[in-house]
Formats: sequence, structure tokens, C-alpha cells
Amino acid sequence: MAGKKKRRKKQLRKKRPRPNRPLPLAWEFGPDVPTDDFFEGHSSDDIWGEPLENFIHMMEQGEFLVWEAVMAREQGLRLTRQQQAALDGLISFNAGEEDRVLYINEMPRPSEPWYAILNTIAPHLLIEPFRTFDPHYAEQCEGWPRIVYCLKTHAEALSLPDGATSPIEVVPLELRHKLWLQECFDALSGLGQDAELTLEDEQQRKFRIDDFTAALREHKDSVRYFDLTLDSLLTKVILPERDRPILIGELQNQLGIGSTADRLADYL
Repeated sequence: MAGKKKRRKKQLRKKRPRPNRPLPLAWEFGPDVPTDDFFEGHSSDDIWGEPLENFIHMMEQGEFLVWEAVMAREQGLRLTRQQQAALDGLISFNAGEEDRVLYINEMPRPSEPWYAILNTIAPHLLIEPFRTFDPHYAEQCEGWPRIVYCLKTHAEALSLPDGATSPIEVVPLELRHKLWLQECFDALSGLGQDAELTLEDEQQRKFRIDDFTAALREHKDSVRYFDLTLDSLLTKVILPERDRPILIGELQNQLGIGSTADRLADYL
């Protein structure tokens, strides 16, 4: 009899394989479930500061994954292997298997999914238009590349909203391309903030334009997405008047562009 029960259990396991992707979660909680408002105490002016750091930290520590595993168990969903591993680690250190998990490291679960949090942060990283002579916070300029690296490294096991097939796709396409262009523009940041920060200086001209051209090549898809020409490019990145003709001339020489109205992507 014992042998039959074991065989039956094996058959049941075969009929219910673990999903490859997390199953959809219901982000609705009763009054007895404490939640954390990720942005509580923060204004729109500092979303790219502490909230960004907290988001990256939670990704790196696997906290979003653990909470999704907890919720999947609560909702009776089949867990992925990554969710089960995260839940096993939590149970072994913090609670019994049947205990309800309301706090992890003394913090309640986020009140909204990770991708909703990210889509609140991402628009605040955008500096539009990008004026090279305005002061920019390094955290804001470097935020998008850090997020992308974080998603590639830590978000593959997390749930996705409808329509997204990868973590990066949770951010709207146009915003992603704008943020990639902003990474290109960062090579020109500072021009005009000081009398010595100008493309008229040979050293400044060489390293800045070389870096800018390399970044445009790296993000050619974003250049093509906006169908940029040299003319339209300079409506998105605003340089001091004395630096504009120098940048145009250098790009034309380096890339072999005949007219400022030519499609820039064709020369990258």
C-alpha cells in the first residue's frame, strides 16, 4: 500500500509541473494585512534619490522575489523554482511553514508590485530637455543604466504585467529610448557651466565628442526611434551657442554627414 501511495504522489507531481514564469498575483490586501507605501514621505523632486536606492537594494537582496513567493503561497498558486527557493530560505530562518508572513526584517510587503514602483521612479530620471549648462545630479544621470543592470541581474524571476515579456519591457518604450539618449547626452554635461568647459578647448572637444559619438553608436536604436537629424538632436540636448557649431562640424566630419537634415542613424 505504501508503494502505491508513493507512486500516486509522483504521478501528481508530474501532472503539476512548476511554472517557468511566476503566475499573476492579485495585489489586493485586507485590512488585517500591513503594507508599505514605497514612496511615503517623498516628493516628486527626490524620487530619483532615496527611493531609487531603496528599489535597487530590494532587488539586489531579493526582497521583491520573497514577497512575491509569500503572496503566491497565500493565493494558492504554484510556485516557480526560484519562488520556492526564496520561500524555503525565509521559512527556515523566520517562520514555520504554516505561519503567515506579515513582516520580513520588520517591514511589511510593498503595497504595489515592483514594476509599478519602477514606473513611478523611471520618469523622474528624465531630464528634458537636457541643458548641458544646468547642474545635474549624478544619481539622476546614472540611475537608468543602474536600473537596467539591476533588472538584467536580479529581476528575471519576478512577475511581469500584461504585455511585457522581459523586465526591461515594463518601462514604456518611448521613455526607455529617451533615457538611453540621456545617457548619450551625459558625455556633454557641464559644457557652459564654467568658462573653461567649452568645445573650443581642444582637450574638452576631443574626449567629449569621442565619448558622445561612441554613445550614439551604442544606442543607435534610440537615435533611429526618434528619427533624429543633427538639427533635431540639438532640440533635445541644449548646448551653449558657441559650442553648437563646433559639435555639428565635428559630428559631420567624424561621421561623414552631408547635411544637418540627414538621418543621423544612417551614419552610425
